[in-house]
Amino acid sequence: MPTRPLRITLEDPASLQTGENHRLAVIRFGAATAVSDADPREVTIGLPPLDGPPRVEIWRAPRVDETGFMDGIGYARTPDVLFGRLLITEPMSMAGAAEAAYLRLIAFHRGLGYDHLLRTWNYFPDIHAADDGDAGSMLDRYQAFCVGRHRALVATGYDETALPAATAIGSQGDGLLVYFLAARAPGEQIENPRQVSAFRYPAEYGPQSPSFSRATLKRWDGERPHLYISGTASIVGHASVHVEDCLRQLDEIVENLRALVEAANARLTPEQHIDGPGGLSLLKVYLREPAHVAAVRERLTQLVGTRVPVLFLRGDICRRDLWVEIEGLHAGTA
Repeated sequence: MPTRPLRITLEDPASLQTGENHRLAVIRFGAATAVSDADPREVTIGLPPLDGPPRVEIWRAPRVDETGFMDGIGYARTPDVLFGRLLITEPMSMAGAAEAAYLRLIAFHRGLGYDHLLRTWNYFPDIHAADDGDAGSMLDRYQAFCVGRHRALVATGYDETALPAATAIGSQGDGLLVYFLAARAPGEQIENPRQVSAFRYPAEYGPQSPSFSRATLKRWDGERPHLYISGTASIVGHASVHVEDCLRQLDEIVENLRALVEAANARLTPEQHIDGPGGLSLLKVYLREPAHVAAVRERLTQLVGTRVPVLFLRGDICRRDLWVEIEGLHAGTA
């Protein structure tokens, strides 16, 4: 009988068992970004938790065939999927760091035979600061990141039809952290009918549009599909809406999440359907202002219920006029 290739849950750190061999990745959240030199599966993101006791994001698989380090990349893999993470702290422009990171990561995952990126996460500090490197003096660090990532994707043959879901958030601590999930077989891009595809944004947002899909749907033999939803903000078309109003932005985000789930459900059989945003297995809420957490938590509960686990984190959103961003996934026990 087929087994679930991957399950992602939030857990109490005290529940982790030393030597557990089913862990594919352990994602912690704290005051500064760091990676473990001892365990290639461990990463800490410089995003302080804002609500409740500390929790750890655990990726588990029925079996993990190998863990290790290669070219500075910590990784773990199963027959079906590959986790990898890379922290670049060498002095360079943000465009240069993003290009270097993605060139290394793409060569790595392809070299191991996991040819298809499903999902990437990108975290770096001072996301709105001016970039002082080769991407151009008028760019902020997020715009420069988009330039560098795109250069690497073009150089390695990625086109718009193969872009994975992604998140990019301003974090605390040094360096650019990228971690990813790749598979041997591709997923399916899901776009939001309420939004312009990110890779089609007009030039007013920077010289290079962001290179990601709104979500990735991944089917597994004999198992319910997974849905990996990118960081989702209060954007309709390509424009930010409800500027400086955190709760109205939250309402718009939930509508965008609902649209993405519906777009995914349209490709699935009725028994595989996800029951809206509240039927996901995890939501991560990134908040620019910690003082908003209580109001956001209350409104989010009203909108999606209490079934889905939610993690609230302090992080900077890629646009200055946005207060909140949410990513979601369906990769749990349901």
